[in-house]
Amino acid sequence: MIGILVGAWVFCMVSFCVLGIGCRMACRGRRARGGACICGRHPEERRVVTASRSGRVPIPAAVGPSRFRVAEARVRSLQQRYVDGRLSMEQYEVELDKVVGLA
Repeated sequence: MIGILVGAWVFCMVSFCVLGIGCRMACRGRRARGGACICGRHPEERRVVTASRSGRVPIPAAVGPSRFRVAEARVRSLQQRYVDGRLSMEQYEVELDKVVGLA
């Protein structure tokens, strides 16, 4: 029984490692060809033609602010109101859902 469990654990670990290596190789290959990254960790590059050069220059695309980053000040004020005891846990959760757009 222990052998089966250890074997299953080893199989899962090897499978996830192989999957991770495959995804890393696919990401590297797509980025080398100028394509979009499949892992979503790397900012997308757009190509523009400059007047001084005839070639293309990769420029990182402007990554828009996350909705969580935009709402950070509001979330901090909600946290402070909760810590001060002016909000109950239920009120805090409802307000937080409204801020991050889940409600």
